[in-house]
Amino acid sequence: MRISKFPLLVAVVALGAVGCKTSDGSLTASTTPALAYVRYVNAVPDTMNTTVRFVDYLEFTPQTFTDVAFRAFGQGMYQGLKPGSRHFKIFNSDIVNYSTAGNTAVLSDQTLSFEAGKYYTILFTGYARGNGQKVVVFEDVITAPGANVALRVLNANTGLGSVDVYKLAAVGDAVAGSPTIAAVAEQKYSSYTTFAPGAFALRAANAANPTGLGTTGTTAPTGTAGTTSADPIGGATVAGTVMTAMVFPASVTGSLAVASTVPSIVFIVDKQPPRTTSP
Repeated sequence: MRISKFPLLVAVVALGAVGCKTSDGSLTASTTPALAYVRYVNAVPDTMNTTVRFVDYLEFTPQTFTDVAFRAFGQGMYQGLKPGSRHFKIFNSDIVNYSTAGNTAVLSDQTLSFEAGKYYTILFTGYARGNGQKVVVFEDVITAPGANVALRVLNANTGLGSVDVYKLAAVGDAVAGSPTIAAVAEQKYSSYTTFAPGAFALRAANAANPTGLGTTGTTAPTGTAGTTSADPIGGATVAGTVMTAMVFPASVTGSLAVASTVPSIVFIVDKQPPRTTSP
């Protein structure tokens, strides 16, 4: 099943559809205001899963950034958010025992501004040990690739320095030549680059590991072509796909983070290809 191009939180739609009562008791339809759209990425490699809660408004506010593992994303991708100055907190999340104090430990407390009609990525990165964790918010200006596939890199690391990313034909191929995307600084996006649709893998490298971080490359999702009865699912082989490759550090041994023994790449689709079905 394909998720819509820029999905809204189901709860937002539901809240927008609930009517209000007038003084005589009759119902009036409420309207959905212009919204900002946000997604959440957990890149903290040394603590348990995390949950994001906006603590100022309930209406038009994401409720699905819950129990997000290291190297994972809040459910539903971009979610509708009431714009303006918004107050949110990031908590530890213990999915096994919700009565533990870990679920009320605040890892970050932020008040940030979000504009209607814009898209944002909330990146939680750094190391919780020593209180080195931090929130970085990016405005996502998503390109239009036409008949190509667009790719950019987010270096979600703390401590690995800038990374180069190489586009390979297969995961086991050696790094050679010039990087496809070069010198992406920590907690920064690269620009988008475009290329013809086709299967590929990526491998990241840095100054200390010029032949590649990790043991192999990472294969990009291939996607699924659309038909008249089913919309396409974004991927390397489907024209019109826009993707980000996120480079994560290894998890810290002995921590409660989901284990990842080496630095790794995880792909996320920023924008789905054009629809092929009729409304």
